[in-house]
This record gives sequence, C-alpha cells and structure tokens, in this order.
Amino acid sequence: MWPQALQMTRDECRGMLRRLELESYSHVISVFRAQGGLSENKAKLLEELRGIFHISQERHRAEARRVANDEQLCTIAEA
Repeated sequence: MWPQALQMTRDECRGMLRRLELESYSHVISVFRAQGGLSENKAKLLEELRGIFHISQERHRAEARRVANDEQLCTIAEA
C-alpha cells in the first residue's frame, strides 16, 4: 500500500527538494573525504552531481573547505 500524499504547497515541495539536494551533496562529499584522496572518477562524479543537484561553484567550494577542515573526516581518511 502506498503512503498518502501530504498536504504541501508547491513551494514547500520545492523547498524540501532543495534541502534534500543540498544534504545529499554534502553527504557524498563527506564520504569521499573520509575515503581519502579524491580520484579522477570521484571528481567526475562530483561534477555530475553538481549539475544534477544544482550545486553552485560557490557552494561546492564551501563544502570542499568544510570537509578539508573536518578533523573527524581527516582522522577516518588516515586510518
């Protein structure tokens, strides 16, 4: 049985979708950092995801700085 549709406006749906896109990109870039170095394949995938998730260059740079300075992700990458 399918779940019922919620009573959400179009703007609410768009807002929720945008949050999901941003969170998804953030999670992927975090995982890639925790895995260690950024391979050519991972860089290409991030570029594709930027287009799919509508991530600006500015947002990408902010996420890259965030993961580069995250002590936990750096520790995991070096383990």
